[in-house]
Amino acid sequence: MDIEIIFDPIYHALDLGLVINENHEILPDGEWVSWCKRISGIDDLFVYRHKEAGTFVLSKWIYHPKKDGIGIAMELEIMSDHPDKYPIDLPSAQSMRNRLKSNSGMAEQMKKGIRDRAKAKRQQIVENAEERHRVADWLHRKGNVKEAAAIRQKTNWKPENSPEFEQFKQDIKNKAKGRIITGGI
Repeated sequence: MDIEIIFDPIYHALDLGLVINENHEILPDGEWVSWCKRISGIDDLFVYRHKEAGTFVLSKWIYHPKKDGIGIAMELEIMSDHPDKYPIDLPSAQSMRNRLKSNSGMAEQMKKGIRDRAKAKRQQIVENAEERHRVADWLHRKGNVKEAAAIRQKTNWKPENSPEFEQFKQDIKNKAKGRIITGGI
C-alpha cells in the first residue's frame, strides 16, 4: 500500500490566517495604510472593517483573492476606528516601524543583534582580564604573591564573584574618602 502525503499551501494558510468573506469590508487605502506600505516596503497591506465587531484591522494578504482565487489574510493590528481618524488605540509610528519590517530588514536586524552580543561578550572578556590584572597587582603590592599569580592565570575569573575583588573595591573606596576625583579637565 502506497501512501501519498500531499501538502496543500492554501489549506495550511487557512489554519494560520483568516478567510476574508462577507463579514469583512475591505477599505480603500487611506493615508495611514499608504504610510505603512511606504515605511515597510510591504505592498500587500490593507485595512478592513469587521462588520460584526465594528473594528478596523490592518492585515497582510497571504493569498490575494484576485491573484489566487481565495482571500486569506494575516491580521497585524486591530483598532477601534478608522486609522485615518487617529483613534486612541492607533499604534505609534515607532511601533509600526518595528512591527512592519521586510524579511531582509528583519534578517539584517537579527544579524546586527548577534554581532552586538558577540562584541559585548568580547568586551566583557577584555574588561574581566583588565580587572583581574588590577586585583592581581593590588594583591602583589599587599605581599600576596602566590594569590596574585593564581588570579593572573585564571581565564574564567569574574570580579563579581571574588572576595578579593570586594576587598580591593572597599580599599579603594576608603582611600578615596574625602578626596575630589575628576575624570578630566
